[in-house]
Amino acid sequence: MQYSIKCSKDLSNNDIELILKSWEIEDWLDLDSSSFKMKFENSEFHFLKKDDRIVSLARINFDFKLEIQENLHSFAELVGLVSVEKTKGYGSFLLNKMVTNLKEREIDTIGFCKLELRPIYERNDIQILYGKGIFITEFDNNKWIDSDDDDILIINTSEENINILQSLNEQNKAILV
Repeated sequence: MQYSIKCSKDLSNNDIELILKSWEIEDWLDLDSSSFKMKFENSEFHFLKKDDRIVSLARINFDFKLEIQENLHSFAELVGLVSVEKTKGYGSFLLNKMVTNLKEREIDTIGFCKLELRPIYERNDIQILYGKGIFITEFDNNKWIDSDDDDILIINTSEENINILQSLNEQNKAILV
């Protein structure tokens, strides 16, 4: 199996088509290659290939900031981890390659997950801040919207940042900036 990383500008039309199809986000399905590359210019894409086929993929978003207790915290965000071929361990393999890569590059990285996706992260020994994802909110269309993610995933960050994220609650929410 081959692990690779590409910046958005280096993605082929076929890469983009597969990413959009795999993510199944309706608002993005009509993005052309140029619009996709612009939308995700502050991201990198991680791929796992087998026999020249992409079998798993994910995105690292470098444009992710949270305001917590009036302090701005910048993280890279792991998003969009999917296996094109399910139940073969490709997602776990890619996740472990990504964690190693991000630690080697010393990139502060967190992620989020819904309750039903916890098991993949638990099986792969990712530290999970259970029930803390719901305390992230953003202001969109003139109203506050709480995250629909349940948990925060600790991919690679300091103990200090873990403690700050662990302190999130109904009275101490993080604001997505």
